[in-house]
Amino acid sequence: MREGTCYPLSILDDHSRYAVGLYALPRFTAEAVQGCLVETFQCYGVPEAMLLDHDPLWWSNSNGYGLTWLAVRLIQQGIRLHYGRVGHPQTQGKVERFHRTLDEALQHEGRPQQWAEWGPALARFRHCYNHVRPHEALGMQRPVERYRPSARRYQPQPAEWEYPEGSEVQRLNSQGCLDDGGDRWFVCEALAGERVRIERFDGRLLVSYRHMYVREIDRCR
Repeated sequence: MREGTCYPLSILDDHSRYAVGLYALPRFTAEAVQGCLVETFQCYGVPEAMLLDHDPLWWSNSNGYGLTWLAVRLIQQGIRLHYGRVGHPQTQGKVERFHRTLDEALQHEGRPQQWAEWGPALARFRHCYNHVRPHEALGMQRPVERYRPSARRYQPQPAEWEYPEGSEVQRLNSQGCLDDGGDRWFVCEALAGERVRIERFDGRLLVSYRHMYVREIDRCR
């Protein structure tokens, strides 16, 4: 648009197609996206799992083994993270179809050219998409007819995670590494200073953070 570029952030419920969040952002940064996610969680509850693509917000190619600090924040809310296959957009088919519908609606009504117009335009679309427009994939139901908010509440300060009794637990150093009998193994920089669980088997270390496995280390290499 004349005043810059708008980056729509969409957050969809997989079962109902209900758009729990649709935000206009001037730039796609982790800080901006986190604010939108917190607002959505506070309104609709925290989901059990999220399906993500390999955008640098969620998946780091430079930080080692995927996790970014934003992904870690999601794990701390008890969310299981699932990543689509690289180069397979069909994994996110519902989201791709949502974006196509959004694009068609904006073309029909006229794409906003000023920032002040984007909020109301996306709010109108989201209301129509959730409450008015029937979906063939839902048996011609509207998303609002199938959607139920999550009962899990957002925790601004997540409690310390309690690993099973008897677990081998270690706090990673400032580089995201663990020490193992004089050997130092890199786990993930985004988890620097966090407590992880270590399971040993067949010369390997299986590292989990809270409820998710995050790294398998072959000690023989």
